[in-house]
Amino acid sequence: MHQLYANNTDYEILTPNGWEDFDGAFLNKNTNKPSRIIHFEDDTFITATAEHCFFINGKKTKVYDLVVGDILDSSIGHKITKIDETILLDTYEIFNAKNHVIIANNIHSHQCDEFAFVRPSVAQEFWTSISPTLATGGKAIITSTPNSDEDQFALLWKGANKMEDSHGNPQEVGINGFRPFRSKWQEHPDRDEVWAAQQRSQLGEDRFRREMECEFIINDETLIAPTKLIDLEGVEPAFRTSQVRWYSDPQPGKMYCIGLDPSLGTGGDFSAIQIFEANSTRQIGEWKHNRTPIPEQIRILSDIVKYVHSITKDEQSIYYSIENNTIGEAALISLEQFGEQNIKGYFLSDPTKGAGRYRKGFNTSQKNKLTACSKLKTLIESGKMKLSSKPLITELKTFVAHGLNYSAKSGSTDDLVMALLLVTRMMVLLQEYHPEMDAQMRDHDAMIEAPLPFVVMGY
Repeated sequence: MHQLYANNTDYEILTPNGWEDFDGAFLNKNTNKPSRIIHFEDDTFITATAEHCFFINGKKTKVYDLVVGDILDSSIGHKITKIDETILLDTYEIFNAKNHVIIANNIHSHQCDEFAFVRPSVAQEFWTSISPTLATGGKAIITSTPNSDEDQFALLWKGANKMEDSHGNPQEVGINGFRPFRSKWQEHPDRDEVWAAQQRSQLGEDRFRREMECEFIINDETLIAPTKLIDLEGVEPAFRTSQVRWYSDPQPGKMYCIGLDPSLGTGGDFSAIQIFEANSTRQIGEWKHNRTPIPEQIRILSDIVKYVHSITKDEQSIYYSIENNTIGEAALISLEQFGEQNIKGYFLSDPTKGAGRYRKGFNTSQKNKLTACSKLKTLIESGKMKLSSKPLITELKTFVAHGLNYSAKSGSTDDLVMALLLVTRMMVLLQEYHPEMDAQMRDHDAMIEAPLPFVVMGY
């Protein structure tokens, strides 16, 4: 859980000038930041992220620039004897210390300024709370390395870079009143390509591009590669039927997969439906809501199938299914009461395995979820699967690793992604019965065997 301790009036923090006031602190969980354990000659140590700053002779110095033998500013002078690499799962951030310098383990430490790494809901709340002050003449400087291209910091950065008025005339500041400033590693006089190569090997390409090149590459271990997520761009729906968003019309002669991930509909988890053209693995529509009861979810599923059938005129080209875990059992009962025969398509289910009780729909275990995640990753990163939904792409950007599985990052949702995984499993199953889908669903493109070279010798 991420926590914000704001509007602090009870505590002071130790600084080189004594105990002073500060506004609060953030606790950020699951940031997985590259970090260092710095050991000193008095057998003490301190752990900090690679981007954090300490001081050497009053000069602010980032942790990744420290070397053995450096002496950090402190009450006694801390000489570094060893530096070990590590990963910090959780990080703390002090904000608005009086002079932006605090004392930690007797060492002078710069307060953290990583606005982009604050939990999105907390960052939005914090920004909302200070906006009225800025609107009446206040000023703010916001600094951070990028973390995502959709968080509050990214939105502020994008607004600051839109430096034209409504008539297209250039202006000195962005449309949100901020002036953008970007500082890259090349501007530092002591850094060259050799230094950059070392940093790339230590941080990896994605982290280097984010931390050093200031690119808005997602920091978390997302299912889809961060560099690919940057390239994904959703579009606005072409039209709507009730609350269903359609990105294109169904086409006669095509095959369609429609997957429902149900919920209770009580305002907690969302229920979601994904609609894909199976032949091309192209998204053509979706639906999502958290206040729709299960019987109504089944009716909406039926209406979607009915609309697709009104165009294709072919029941055998429409496949639909439901995730049958936990709440899915109630959805199956509701479907039975609605009448499967009243839905103009084929209800697709997992093949029966073993001697267990047969259940319609798809059951999601950790094993088959990971298998579906792997297939989805391949389809998206290879460019074979075409996504149209902005909300779905947003969910993919926060669909991250949790141990041996994947799910939404804390404070985010993954219901559209779960419906997409269901559709992916449906298409994998259909691949066995529809050879024309094989090229689209195959992990590797067909290899063309070149003829063996030969030599004709004349006499």
